[in-house]
Amino acid sequence: MTAAALDHDQRLAAVPELYRRLMAQPLKALTRARLPASGAVYVFYQEDEPIHVGSPPHLEEQMLAPSLRLALAAQVHKPSHGAARISVSEPPPRPGRRKPIKARWLTVPEGYDRLLLELYAAQTLGLSVSHPKVRAELTAA
Repeated sequence: MTAAALDHDQRLAAVPELYRRLMAQPLKALTRARLPASGAVYVFYQEDEPIHVGSPPHLEEQMLAPSLRLALAAQVHKPSHGAARISVSEPPPRPGRRKPIKARWLTVPEGYDRLLLELYAAQTLGLSVSHPKVRAELTAA
């Protein structure tokens, strides 16, 4: 077995552990302050249902659109005496508008390992992937 084949086999063997680490990450609502960063694989959720797997820059911006709004509402409370107080809360949902997307993600420094994890997570969860290499392979088949 060549060194390259051995390296590939070792990387493949590590993917299930990377997936377990990804799925153990906390689920967080995406806001302008926490949009996806490069170097990570994401599992996106609508409500509590996983809907998409991806890694930047190969994400569908339209999918993230509900999160690209201000996800917090601030209100100033002015008491009759003492200092003003500010409270922050999630705004009430607007009729017909989807809630912001939630996600869990894991930083994976190596691009090839990110691709393997993206494929594995998508297959395990029965979801689509957004990576152009994957889409190209699927359309060529």
